[in-house]
Amino acid sequence: MAEPTIFGLSIPDLVGFILLTILTVLLAKGTSMLMRRLLDYRIPRTYSKAIAKLAQYIVLAAGLYIGFWEVLGLDIAALLASLGVLGIGVALASQQVLSNAVSGVLMSVVRPIRVDEWIEVAGVPATGICRVKDINLMNTILKDDDGRILYVPNSFMINNKVVNYSRGGVVALRIPVWLRSLKDFDHIKDIVLDVADKDPLILPNVGEEERKNILKIFELANVRKYLGKKVDMAYFSPSIVIKDIQREKMKVDIKIWVTDVSKRDEIITGYLDALRQRFALEGIEFGDD
Repeated sequence: MAEPTIFGLSIPDLVGFILLTILTVLLAKGTSMLMRRLLDYRIPRTYSKAIAKLAQYIVLAAGLYIGFWEVLGLDIAALLASLGVLGIGVALASQQVLSNAVSGVLMSVVRPIRVDEWIEVAGVPATGICRVKDINLMNTILKDDDGRILYVPNSFMINNKVVNYSRGGVVALRIPVWLRSLKDFDHIKDIVLDVADKDPLILPNVGEEERKNILKIFELANVRKYLGKKVDMAYFSPSIVIKDIQREKMKVDIKIWVTDVSKRDEIITGYLDALRQRFALEGIEFGDD
């Protein structure tokens, strides 16, 4: 009498596969918990979590491979090939998952960014300036100016330029402003620079110790080579340029430098309020755009 089968597989093999799968899941979970217990107090929890997840996935993958290959006697490569387009899709998805996982581990080792730091990721699309909320094995979670939560694949983080403003010491902020005035631009420029000069949060208005730390960054060989000149605090002076002129109004671009990008909105709001008051005294109005 022929042995009963299900989908061409013997019942003992299927039972063995199910038991092995359950054991694999339990073992993977236990491995993850053990890795967390060993690493949580040695490295930041964000990275111990990522490493524990990777170990869990490796155990799961190994257990499933053994189940399909050894217990059920299936040829994984032949199975994927027989699935045709679906097999290709699974392979591509697996490649992307692996790429993100490897990138997550690499980020946990190199640590180019940390939670609560302010960064900007280039690429298409660019993220703009965001705050790092979390870093896991697959994604880096960011929060942008509008409060949106962005899930950025770790492979995207690794393959694109990442600007870390929290470690750079200083950051330039550009403020586009429309003015309902075509008066003497030099006079407008004097007002813009004078208001900035009186704001303690805008460079070059910093204490002596902070001044030394900023200049120390720009004395690095690579930075000096890039800039092509020696930098002093005058380099961080505010500036203003005309970007557009339409009928009775013009658009100007104001550039200021700050040291705390986390206070960017607060600094810009305070500066524009002070600028509006000063312009009102001079009979200069902001435009509608």
